[in-house]
Amino acid sequence: TPSQIFGYHEGLMLSDVPTFDAFHDLKGTDKNYIWRSGIKHDCSKVMELRRQGDAFLNGKGDVAELEDEFVYPLLKSSDLANGRLDGARLNVIVTQSRVGEETDRIATVAPRTWRYLNENSALLDKRGSTIYKNKPRFSMFGIGPYAFAKWKVAISGFYKRLDFRIVGPIEGKPTMLDDTVYFLDCASEEEAEFLSELLNSSDAISFLSSMVFWSDKRPITVDLLKRLHIGKLAKRLGRERDYRDFVARRQSSPLFAQAKENEAAARSTASAPT
Repeated sequence: TPSQIFGYHEGLMLSDVPTFDAFHDLKGTDKNYIWRSGIKHDCSKVMELRRQGDAFLNGKGDVAELEDEFVYPLLKSSDLANGRLDGARLNVIVTQSRVGEETDRIATVAPRTWRYLNENSALLDKRGSTIYKNKPRFSMFGIGPYAFAKWKVAISGFYKRLDFRIVGPIEGKPTMLDDTVYFLDCASEEEAEFLSELLNSSDAISFLSSMVFWSDKRPITVDLLKRLHIGKLAKRLGRERDYRDFVARRQSSPLFAQAKENEAAARSTASAPT
């Protein structure tokens, strides 16, 4: 708009400096709510499947009979943007519950799934990204307790609007999101509704919009989202008490406890002598 003034301000390139200044009190990093990106596997032809009766059809056109244990509903950016949230067009094989976890347990728990992965190992083993080097076979990224939260608030990184959607379980299983989607994990449906109301408020949208350049290929990023302090937003909107209640509840949830354990284990591994 004509009133917009873009410029470099407080170490940030802004698309609308006056609006940023008007909502400056929302700036900060909220350690109680950490934005995550969805799962990354870099092999959609093998890992992403369409249900076909009691079996699955992969991207190569092969039919696979798999146990349900490691198969989860999957939503992509286009699903979020178009409001396709009640059912999943696709499913995804999730080989780990946390980054770096050994995958050979799949052989015992789900032998058909393990056989399928090995039959397609030529594609999986030649994934080019260095992140897969020296990691367990068939590894993924963007995986942790947060990915298995039954409720999430999510947004597409590709679509040209700030629109936060509630994502719930599909057919009783946690819904996975792909790596073009960013999300907050929630301990309950109530918490997801609370966060969605905050993030879709005009205050939040104005603040985030002041830092977005819509001509970018991926205008919405984790770096952008984490500049908004959700606790400060709740205070501005008169929801501070609700915020404190939800933070207390999430800190006592099993997923939060598991995340803390994983973080401690990762720090221990990183500091161990080699």
